[in-house]
Amino acid sequence: MIKRTLCLSLAAATVALAQTNAPTTNAPTGPKTISLQEMLVIGPSGLKLHSLAMITQGKAKDGVDESFLPGFKVCSEDSATPVRSVTARLLGQHFVEGKETPNPEAVSLLIKLGQDESSDVRYSAVYHGLTQIQNKSPETVELLIDVAVSNREQGLYERIIQSLEGDREQVVRILDKKLKDGDDIATYEIYEDLAGKKPAGAEKYLDMPSSRPKMFIFKGGGDDAEAFKAELESELDSIGIEALEPSISGVGENYVLLLKTYLTKDRIAIEEAFADHGKFKITQEMWLTPKLEIQIDAMRQK
Repeated sequence: MIKRTLCLSLAAATVALAQTNAPTTNAPTGPKTISLQEMLVIGPSGLKLHSLAMITQGKAKDGVDESFLPGFKVCSEDSATPVRSVTARLLGQHFVEGKETPNPEAVSLLIKLGQDESSDVRYSAVYHGLTQIQNKSPETVELLIDVAVSNREQGLYERIIQSLEGDREQVVRILDKKLKDGDDIATYEIYEDLAGKKPAGAEKYLDMPSSRPKMFIFKGGGDDAEAFKAELESELDSIGIEALEPSISGVGENYVLLLKTYLTKDRIAIEEAFADHGKFKITQEMWLTPKLEIQIDAMRQK
């Protein structure tokens, strides 16, 4: 028994000695896991975009909270436009939308991105972020007005109008100041949409060229598109518009008539004359951006 106990003690001592004298190495213990938050800060543009895509797909393990803001700040300054654009969208979705008090740091980043050199980034910041703020500061209201003045892209423009419905008092004050500082036709054009009324002294703008063309789309009537076009031309003549010629788009019964205006007085005359017309119905009207004009021309050439 004593002999067996002694053998066990010696074996234990041998193992302990072997462990004590085991050679040390610098071999890696395995790759370090980098979090999404860290990747947004230190990763190159490609990996930043990959990380943002994972967040967009709901793959952030514990959700998105304030710990992501340092990474979003770095991404908001990235040289790659897609990185800044997706960042703007995520800031709006996670820190502004549906929140009574949005995160102030996120709002600050969105205001900056709303003035980005890229139209895609500005669109994301405004559409998904700034228009979602419930209680807007004067700075935010003015920025949204400036975007509406300069960018009439249909979806974004309508979103801004809807977003500012609860800020009419601020909107009127800002627009009146802009018109007082200079007779800007672009500001006049959006005044009624944003303020819900015409500005004082609206008559002086009537003879000015529009800041950009406006397109009116009339629903086709009857099988003979050329005959219907001629009838619309006669109707335009009757309200004093002779220089504009509608064009036909589409074939068969699905055709429409397109009418583009360039003068403020022509635009207003058409809006008033056809607002509730029995025969010629405007199905859509839009301010034409260069991008939209290219798209329309491409569709008509097909």
